Amino acid sequence: MKTQTELHRHLDISIRNSTLLELAQAKGFESQSTSAEAFRNKTFIREPMTDLDTVLARFEIFPKVLDRPEILERVAFETVEDCHREGTAQVELRFSPAFVTSHSKLSWETVLDAFERGIQRATRQYPDIKAGMLCIASRDFGVDEAARTVEFLIHHRSRFLGMDLAGNEVNYPCRLFEEALRPLKVLNIPVTIHAGEAVGPENIWEAIELLGARRIGHGISAIQDPQLMRHLRDKKICLEMCPTSNWLTRSVPSLEEHPLPQILRAGIPVCINTDDPGVFEVTLPSEMDLCWKRMGMSLAELERCNQHAADSAF
Repeated sequence: MKTQTELHRHLDISIRNSTLLELAQAKGFESQSTSAEAFRNKTFIREPMTDLDTVLARFEIFPKVLDRPEILERVAFETVEDCHREGTAQVELRFSPAFVTSHSKLSWETVLDAFERGIQRATRQYPDIKAGMLCIASRDFGVDEAARTVEFLIHHRSRFLGMDLAGNEVNYPCRLFEEALRPLKVLNIPVTIHAGEAVGPENIWEAIELLGARRIGHGISAIQDPQLMRHLRDKKICLEMCPTSNWLTRSVPSLEEHPLPQILRAGIPVCINTDDPGVFEVTLPSEMDLCWKRMGMSLAELERCNQHAADSAF
């Protein structure tokens, strides 16, 4: 594909492995003798893990190294540069201010400023790519913190494309956050919600009906509910699917059994994404390739997914 659009890529989990090793060694988290290959084997997830929580535990190193503005700026620059090298023309990068600052004393404003500087520097150097940010409210930090995140986004509205709710949906279903996210509906701020990844279609319904989701992160359990499938098709609600991520978190039993092709062929907008390149060792072209070779999608279907991403961008 000449141009690609990616909508679901976590900026705070997109650190290059070489950069992550350098930062971890500088802070004493890794010995100076740790080789690049040994570190890759330690940080990348290459085989399905027991559950999503086990995967999320791998993320703990990221906020530990994201503790200075210059590091945040560097990570944002390198992420956009990587997207450019992958052939991406448009990317939405999402981050959780609560997660990024969970091991540092940085203010959320400092994080936003630094990420923004890195993105702007990259788009000046690579003017053929557009990049913007989504603000994540992390379920695991609770409802009050989600409400604080909504206030933060509204205060900095012109600097964000929209909002996301992410994290453990098993223990924190969408309905718990209805009041916290209500101001977004009032202000007509675009919302995408992680839903239907680790639980059933009921959480997708809640994301749409209670939280006003215009897109759904993952949404793989939609295949279980014919009524929901029709609703997604009729309302043109795009599902941001991440095949490798879904396989490694055991959200699907195998890549060959991933419901993406079936959902796409039912007329529902679907796009293909990397999710967390910093732990899943993927690129957008590699995800497209496995959709073609492992999941039986045609090149025309891949192009259709790319068009859905462009059409559904915030």
